[in-house]
Amino acid sequence: MKSASARYKEPRGGVVLQDARRPAIPYASHQTPNAFETTASQAFSRDSNPFSDASDVPSEHILNYEMYGNLRNGAIVKFYSMECLGLLAATYTSAFSYQCLQGVTRPLMRTQLDLTSQENVAVQRLVELPMALSFFVGLLADSYPIMGLRRKGYMVLGLLLNAVSVVVLAGLSAHFEAQGGKDRSQALVVLAIIMVSLASFGCIITYICVHTRVIELSQREPLRMRGTIQADYLIFRRLTSLTASTFNYLTVGSTTTPHLAFSKTMLILASICVLPLPLILKFWREEHYSLPMNLKVRAQIFWKIMQQKAVWRVLMFIIMYGIFLAIKFNDPISVIRNWTTGAARDNQLVTRTIQDVMWGGTILVWRQFFMNTGWRKFFCWAPIFTVFPQLLASILVALDVERDRYLYRTLVSISQVSDGITALNNVVPLTEIIQEGSEGATVGLTLSLQRLVSIFVNTNAQGLFRGENFYSTSEVKLDSSHVRWDVLQALFLNYVINLIALFGLVFLPSQKLDAQRQRMYGGFTKAASSIIVIAASLLFLYSLAINVMTFVPSLSCIQLAGGSGCH
Repeated sequence: MKSASARYKEPRGGVVLQDARRPAIPYASHQTPNAFETTASQAFSRDSNPFSDASDVPSEHILNYEMYGNLRNGAIVKFYSMECLGLLAATYTSAFSYQCLQGVTRPLMRTQLDLTSQENVAVQRLVELPMALSFFVGLLADSYPIMGLRRKGYMVLGLLLNAVSVVVLAGLSAHFEAQGGKDRSQALVVLAIIMVSLASFGCIITYICVHTRVIELSQREPLRMRGTIQADYLIFRRLTSLTASTFNYLTVGSTTTPHLAFSKTMLILASICVLPLPLILKFWREEHYSLPMNLKVRAQIFWKIMQQKAVWRVLMFIIMYGIFLAIKFNDPISVIRNWTTGAARDNQLVTRTIQDVMWGGTILVWRQFFMNTGWRKFFCWAPIFTVFPQLLASILVALDVERDRYLYRTLVSISQVSDGITALNNVVPLTEIIQEGSEGATVGLTLSLQRLVSIFVNTNAQGLFRGENFYSTSEVKLDSSHVRWDVLQALFLNYVINLIALFGLVFLPSQKLDAQRQRMYGGFTKAASSIIVIAASLLFLYSLAINVMTFVPSLSCIQLAGGSGCH
């Protein structure tokens, strides 16, 4: 057998390219795991095992390392290259448009649509509900390519849908600005909410296309370096997020009065989002799929895929991390921040920049040192970094041991490492289990579940997790010993809930090869598909019902809906 080094070509510049004469693992099969043909792709000898700890991977008797290399045919590409210029431009417009849209529309709905604070929060959550349809977008893209392309065509459609909706919003905003203090037409208010929803949905379509394409390209990478393009993509996306934060700060600002009229801000945003379109049209590179597949047939195939233990276990891990790490008792956290000496008045752009730097730095460290570390050993740090820095900050401030704003900000910034780790949740494990032909559906399902979890958590943030359920809000300004302990106990409960996420590691494969082994030989759980659909439906219906209650006077007073109680 040829050595591993003999199976690679080393071109100029040191970039390792796959030998095109040898086939990769045929990852498009949708039969039972034993039916997957596993022809050699790139050999890894026992000495070249890329894992630092043998306990992280299956034994040689269970899995033959020489059968595993890249998961998809095609040459390795760099994210920062002409080959990926179209993808780079698409990533920029996807990340920039979504964050700017959130930053602009929230104050717009608050100031121009005459909504109460409770209704405004409910509308923002209702606007997010269409994003739960991400699965159907991914499934549609997998089934019906546009001009033979499963990602590019839908990327352009999503971009245009977002841009047109934002332009319509600009027109509505200009009309509201001309009206001044006059009562708003209900029809125009509803139209504005619909346009915000459509613009958000367009952003989600672009996100699915970009995210899926990155995973497809990552599957071309050999085992040792798989994850490189993912890290580059995530870091670039975060840098784009930083430019979006700057845009929001310069146009909307942090006060109730925007620096620039909303109508003008919307037009500028639409122009920036459309600007990369020529690059996307010219430089987006993608394989052609000439034959579409019936949507029903594709759905039946994916129904079977969801039953694979490797798939539903990874989804369970993502859901558990998404739910328990996202839960934040915002009111007690705000109390702690207000008790510090000036932290509540910190510049939002500066704090956001610090968060982005910590986030991007975490991804960079992962790429350099931990890309082939055991998954459970790495991802266990997310709950730890979420809880312990903030726990220390809460104790120091609540008990009046030390209320220095810089110490508080330092500890809170350290906790942002957790966000960088969790950003890898829906990229790294999915790359090992996604099957060719169902990439969009898998990414869409993951995004749908994450969005439903986010809406569920945000809905309860105004109900079950409100501060007045744990302490007297009228006593907070007194800063008494009693209220300090009440606030601290509420945060203790918050942090215990966050730590429950660690149980999600039970479902996570130990590493890349273990995920492939589970996918190919792990078998099926027939009830898994039904459980996933039922759980997603319950989350959707719960969030929809609670938010609709907000607009019904007789129900909006219920504490679960964010009211202060019915009397």
